[in-house]
Amino acid sequence: MTVDVINRPEAEDLHVQDVVAAGELESCNHLLDDPEALNRFYEDKGYILLRGVFDRDSVARARDEMLAVAAKMGLVEPGDPTGKWTGKPSVGGMEESDLYAGIAKRLIEDPANQAVMEKVLGEPACSVPIVQYRTYPPHSKLGTVHQDGFYSPGIQDYRPVWVSLTPCTRDMGGLALAVGQNKRGYFHNVGKPNPFPIPRDAIPAESWATTDYMPGDVLVVHPCTPHCGLANSSDRLRVSFDSRVQSAANPSAVAATVKSFTPTTVTVDADRVGEITLNIDKDSYLRPIDPGVRESFDDFVNYMKPGMRLVVVRDGERAVMLRKAAEG
Repeated sequence: MTVDVINRPEAEDLHVQDVVAAGELESCNHLLDDPEALNRFYEDKGYILLRGVFDRDSVARARDEMLAVAAKMGLVEPGDPTGKWTGKPSVGGMEESDLYAGIAKRLIEDPANQAVMEKVLGEPACSVPIVQYRTYPPHSKLGTVHQDGFYSPGIQDYRPVWVSLTPCTRDMGGLALAVGQNKRGYFHNVGKPNPFPIPRDAIPAESWATTDYMPGDVLVVHPCTPHCGLANSSDRLRVSFDSRVQSAANPSAVAATVKSFTPTTVTVDADRVGEITLNIDKDSYLRPIDPGVRESFDDFVNYMKPGMRLVVVRDGERAVMLRKAAEG
């Protein structure tokens, strides 16, 4: 049953610590060459799990590149492919650091991996310019239980993709999903402040599932599927990234550079599109500075700057969403 918009200021929040992922995610490899069956599974269960489908060498390169960044921060020893933690605390807030720039893009756009993404999407795919990298040590601060689509209004027909680059067993804090809950709408509680936490009683406890992830596995998560990263209680870093793929022919989200703006418009030079001017209003979802914070429409001209690199989602001449770009 689809839930109505949740507006419950008094509700108790659902925390990652509350999630017990007793279920096991199912492999969909046998459906990869049956697009109708694959899409039915995706819409019914809220995910696609593919085992060992990404090119092994491309995964190893991406792993080494991410671990090289982690070594610069002192989190692992240089050249250690296992990601064993040195014990040094992480500085945090590195998910969209330029130090990782290009790693996810190169992996996703490897020709062999592109062929997999084309089967997942049902057409040639390109990346949405939003990527988060994770080199999380043991006992890192936990995130939230959330649904990606709630925070990305206007992006049509995209599929979030999560990839682990080293073995990620249950004790390392892989993703847990609320299976089948994508069919019930958004659970985020608009009666509470950002990030609008999901109420503890909104999602059936028995719907949660996870698995042991291996390098080369690909997890595609429906934008409406509640999910979270579990606690890492191992002695190694969790080395993974989140990306999103969309239609290459008709992308709904593009990267763009801000050229100018007024209190109610923004002019950008958009990749593949060129220069466009879009209208901004109080319903535009504005996250140009911190992707986790929605900014005020009334202060638009005070925080915008020429040269900003943004993800732009539009509906005709209206900006549905402006978000700080993280192009991967």
